[in-house]
Amino acid sequence: MSRMQMLVILSLLAVPGAATAIVDGQSKAEVTLRAAAEKETVQGDLKGAIGLYGQAIKEAGSNRGVAVRALMAMADAYRKLGDSQAREIYAQVVREFADQPIAAEARTRLAAMRIAGVPSAARATGDRVVWAGQEVFSDGRVSPDGRFVSNTDWNTGNLMLRDLVGGEDRTLADSKGWTVGNANTSTFSRDGKQVAYGWRQYGEKAHVNELRIVNVEGTGIPQPRRVFGTEDIDFIDPSDWSPDGKWLAVHVLRKDRSGQIALVGVHDGSFRALKTVGWRGPDKIFFSPDGKYLAYDLPASDTESQRDVFIIAVDGSRETRAVEHPATDVVTGWSPDGSQLLFASDRTGAVGLWALPVSDGKPHAAPALIKPDIGSVSSLGLTASGALHIVKDASTMSLQVAPIDLDAGKLSGAPVLENFRSENPSWSPDGTYLAYASTGANGIRILSIRSMESRQMRELRPALLYFNAVRWLPDGRSMMTFGRDLKGRQGIYQIDAQNGNVSFITNGDGSVQVSPDGKKIYYTVGYFTPADRPARFVERDVASGQTREVFRRFPNSGGAELSPDGRSLATITFDSDAKTSRVLLVPVEGGEPRELLRASQPEGFSAYGSMSWTPDSRALLVVKTNGSPRDRKELWLVPVSDGKARKLDIDMDGWATGIRLHPNGRQIAFFTGQSSREVCALENLFPAAKPRR
Repeated sequence: MSRMQMLVILSLLAVPGAATAIVDGQSKAEVTLRAAAEKETVQGDLKGAIGLYGQAIKEAGSNRGVAVRALMAMADAYRKLGDSQAREIYAQVVREFADQPIAAEARTRLAAMRIAGVPSAARATGDRVVWAGQEVFSDGRVSPDGRFVSNTDWNTGNLMLRDLVGGEDRTLADSKGWTVGNANTSTFSRDGKQVAYGWRQYGEKAHVNELRIVNVEGTGIPQPRRVFGTEDIDFIDPSDWSPDGKWLAVHVLRKDRSGQIALVGVHDGSFRALKTVGWRGPDKIFFSPDGKYLAYDLPASDTESQRDVFIIAVDGSRETRAVEHPATDVVTGWSPDGSQLLFASDRTGAVGLWALPVSDGKPHAAPALIKPDIGSVSSLGLTASGALHIVKDASTMSLQVAPIDLDAGKLSGAPVLENFRSENPSWSPDGTYLAYASTGANGIRILSIRSMESRQMRELRPALLYFNAVRWLPDGRSMMTFGRDLKGRQGIYQIDAQNGNVSFITNGDGSVQVSPDGKKIYYTVGYFTPADRPARFVERDVASGQTREVFRRFPNSGGAELSPDGRSLATITFDSDAKTSRVLLVPVEGGEPRELLRASQPEGFSAYGSMSWTPDSRALLVVKTNGSPRDRKELWLVPVSDGKARKLDIDMDGWATGIRLHPNGRQIAFFTGQSSREVCALENLFPAAKPRR
């Protein structure tokens, strides 16, 4: 459908009194819309679906609700095809249907396309999007011929093989739903016939970490071969295979938190350590095409997130700091002839791709900027032909804020705020600020604080490798969070809201809760322990450091939310045998938990980031999934003492996890969109290099 045809269809929608045929209680347009959705999702015929979406728009007449749904579906289909018309339709929805709630989603997707780039934009710069979706991660490698990508499915723990041509996925190592173990990083042999991967085998008393190799060719799930593993290893990550097929370059993290860059013999499992490194170690390691050197990146120091690039001889005789700069520099691979070492750097502000001329394992000229903005430091390596494959953020996640009327059970206005690539919102005690965590294109974690009055935003970079949801302390000057610092210490941290300074509070896991007076915090201890030693949810007195157990975590439970009055904790549990989900209320001072609401499969409750207390502590907002083919969400108000739970009249189509009521109870923060990543192939790189100091 051309842009002109689209505009003509939209003009028809403005005709007053346009008739809409009714078929068995549904409008003809709705019937056509359902047929279009089936053609797209069941038959996989995007072009045919686009035609039907256009027909539904014509049939909708003055029914603007149906018309805008059809337009959004059409735009989504064009986006999947990499057609630039998607952008035009999203923009048209924003202009012509601002009164419809789905217009906010159109704004989100339109802005996400501008930020993350779309396939049509990638084509304009010589890049190709070869794979996109929630299952994309950067823990694998592209095969030498560019046909496959190895990766870990973090929903199952399986090692997978993605066919970039056919679009199919194949299991190479089965974790049996995390009950046996899980794969981590993986890499292809130079002939593309084998994949080496790290494997964590679960046991009753301890975990065993091994290096394994599996054949790619054949059908079914192949039998792996164990190559190496010792009891003192916590993780072993294979990063690259030597050109002669005899060695694997690995990063080993031992249980004492020391790390090593090493070579492991493919045939005999021999281990040869080349360099001792900190626990964070290298992001990637790449063999030079002649097999004589390894290139890798390391943190500049134990107190910095920035990285530099190094080259070491495989015999350990010489190491060179090849790239030293106050920026984040991450190695991405070698040119096929070995004359240039590629690395990603944020030294210009954006993440650009640079080429460093190298000879005999040492740089001999200044690096050249190849691409000014590639949007990611995550490399899957290069193919034999020199196409670099990177993983980019393609998320359409957007933080929205909308007025809500809990008595009427509906939103009382359109969303008024959009922040892209944001996670885990938290209102300040007075409701004047929203804080949330996000990750930049350089891989560094950011804490953003948005003023609701001025709309200005400050960004802080706490000295934490990772942190999740933040919780404000009552004075509004600092926050609590769960995270891991740059030296590998995991626990509960306090972050200064003015300067981002970090203070370690205690060991602990999971999200943290703060009491109304700020004198106590609540968190999980032992979240990652085996199932026969259940985790404990504890209370800690901030001043004295004394702790007490509030309750043992229920099997298959989500996080816990502390009520504003500090008296109760709400949590969601899952019973796989009874096939039920329950919302439970746990008294902080002790006592039996009480069930507030129950759902039986296929219905259920979202466990993480989808539960929020009302300011008076008298009710909870919870997200319920109704088990439909699209797993549609419903927002329920659940009283804790009297009254009956009721479904609110709020369309959650497009909402993701993460809801948080404002302290006044009259606004709600929530996420729309989807978390997604894409694999981009960057081709024709080397002729375009221009020296730049």
